[in-house]
Amino acid sequence: MYGYVRPVKGELKIREFELFRGVYCGLCHELARRYGFASRFFVNYDFTFLAMILAGQSGAETCPRRCVAHPIRPVRCLGSCSSLSMAADMTVVLGWWKLSDSADDAAGAKALGWKVLRRAMKGAYKKAAARQPAFAGAVEENLTALRALEAARCPSVDETADKFALILRSIAQGEPDGSRRRILEELFYHLGRIIYILDAADDLAEDVKSGAYNPLRYRFEPAEGKLSPEDERTLRTGLQLSHNALAGAWTLLDENPYSGILSNTIYLGLPATTQAVFAGTWREPARLHRERSYL
Repeated sequence: MYGYVRPVKGELKIREFELFRGVYCGLCHELARRYGFASRFFVNYDFTFLAMILAGQSGAETCPRRCVAHPIRPVRCLGSCSSLSMAADMTVVLGWWKLSDSADDAAGAKALGWKVLRRAMKGAYKKAAARQPAFAGAVEENLTALRALEAARCPSVDETADKFALILRSIAQGEPDGSRRRILEELFYHLGRIIYILDAADDLAEDVKSGAYNPLRYRFEPAEGKLSPEDERTLRTGLQLSHNALAGAWTLLDENPYSGILSNTIYLGLPATTQAVFAGTWREPARLHRERSYL
């Protein structure tokens, strides 16, 4: 979906990497089991991270499975569990809305392709929304508000980022423990804010060229799709504040089987991604090739 939330592979222990791959592949299999083969195209690193956070103290039981990506040699995948099922449901809900946005924003043959995909996934979306009604409601409410801000060409990065942050914050609604729920709300809110701003920074040059809405176009004055050093420092300061709040919330959670991977993602992965986005290297062909073969 976005893919900004991932660990730094080279800093993972071998055991941690195998465990991370098990959750990623487990989410892919869970999507297929609950919503059909096509839903596997929604699998992403961001919801793999969320599945590991939501796991709490539950164990990490894996089993060998084959798939299209690994037809000969099976890969150990996390078995079906409540956190993986929840992550799969939410992946489909948010993925379908992103398809809808792409269909509405595109033109010509590209728009037709997105609309065909949206129609094909409508049944999966309805099923996922029925399973996660609170999350589906939060997604619809906040994306509708975000679209209104976009239509008004809102220049406030904080106001627009807040809408996406509230979507991720709603993931914590189902947590029965009040203290843990408040911690998760803080963590997910700031994670959502970081994802939105990184996506805006990553798309800035393309959006300036196409004329598409991007809050950074109206908050700052990018020259040829690039922020000035001063504007970049301002934006990165805001990102750092959210990163600090996210990391602070993370320290309040009890350890779980994925704590090493999650710490890597928070303390190393997000800063590395932020640096790559602002350096303009996030979309480099060589990097994309490495990311496709990450697992």
